[in-house]
Amino acid sequence: MGKRAMEDSHRGQLKGRRFPALSHPHFRLYWISTACANTADNIEHVIGYWVIWQMTHSPFWLGYAVVAHWLPFTLFSLYAGLLADRCNGRYLIQISQALYIAASLGWGVLYLTGALEIWHMAILLLIHGCAGLISGPSSQLLIYGMVGEAAVISAISLNSSLRYVAMFLGPAIGGLLMAGVGPGLGFLVNILFYLPLSLALLVLPYRGATAEGIRSEGWHAILEGLRTIRQQPTILGLLFIVATTSLLLGNAFQALMPAFAERLQASSTGYSVLLSANGAGAILGVLGLGLIGSTRLRPVVVTVGALLWSLLMVLFALSSWFILSVVSLCLIGMTGIIFTSMAQSIVQAWAPDHLRGRIVGVYSLAAHGMRVTSGLFLGLIASPFGVSQALSLSGILIGVVVLGTAARIRPLWHSEMREETTRIREAGMVATGS
Repeated sequence: MGKRAMEDSHRGQLKGRRFPALSHPHFRLYWISTACANTADNIEHVIGYWVIWQMTHSPFWLGYAVVAHWLPFTLFSLYAGLLADRCNGRYLIQISQALYIAASLGWGVLYLTGALEIWHMAILLLIHGCAGLISGPSSQLLIYGMVGEAAVISAISLNSSLRYVAMFLGPAIGGLLMAGVGPGLGFLVNILFYLPLSLALLVLPYRGATAEGIRSEGWHAILEGLRTIRQQPTILGLLFIVATTSLLLGNAFQALMPAFAERLQASSTGYSVLLSANGAGAILGVLGLGLIGSTRLRPVVVTVGALLWSLLMVLFALSSWFILSVVSLCLIGMTGIIFTSMAQSIVQAWAPDHLRGRIVGVYSLAAHGMRVTSGLFLGLIASPFGVSQALSLSGILIGVVVLGTAARIRPLWHSEMREETTRIREAGMVATGS
């Protein structure tokens, strides 16, 4: 039985099954252990930001913390994708785990010994950002190897949901650690949350990488992936939509939430509800995808989802009613995780096997690397015109770009493109001479 026939058979078996990715025992182990690691990531952010503020009382250094997290993605996502194609993904993720642990250890030891200085914090934040960069493409290839194309939508959405779960658990646990044992010991205890994933990787049989001998070196190898994307308008269009949403907005609107809470005359509790609504909506979106058991790769979901996401941003920006604002944020989280999960699933499934890491690296640049300027863009508009106008303008610009892109690339309106998948894979093989 050929690979396509096997995929069709597997998809048929999973069709309608709730949370099809969870039918794979190895994915369940990976997902649970990754939840612990993501929580540790957020715990470190919570304690780290508090320490930065206590030491500097400078908004600049809090802003630097955000830039340091995303800047490695901006500069090196393409190379991280090449590494994912060249190397055993389990080893790369273990290296990223070691960097995360080293950062927490550095924070803890330097804080407890009273030796922590600003330049230490600058380096530790960059180490933390590089850890996320290294693990990104490799983890996506590992997940694809576990579940295959048939369950990739379910797997990616479930994996993406962990970020929102961790955004809830991280601050709660981080606050308890700071109150109970203090920031220094809190950093050291946090290391324990990284260990489950490190141990799980020792028993998982997947390596992630699919490239069998990359003949080109350095930028020539990276350009192989870029040339393949350039020759495939549908993938290029999806990446452009994702990059636009990240560049013009991303999740930078969360930083403006205090201003919106004041505008809505919300209490501190109301402010917390606004912050939580986006994450709650994302979790509901994952539950919806899981309960439907979707296994079809549908470009139209990305197009319509991104459009709805941008319109909901405008609705939230203009809302003067607290309930409507909360509902809008919840729907923003829901549509956001649906269209980004679908886009990432399509890019992974359509990528030629031997180029998957490099193409996922391009996706990482589009989805994460572009966020490094989103806060600056939104802040520059908000300063003279106000937060509502800034968010409205960003939402409108994103909607216009999505419509323009989809008007130029008609397959972005298709409900299913299985034949296109085969054609793209074959074209990728020809383009690289494989």
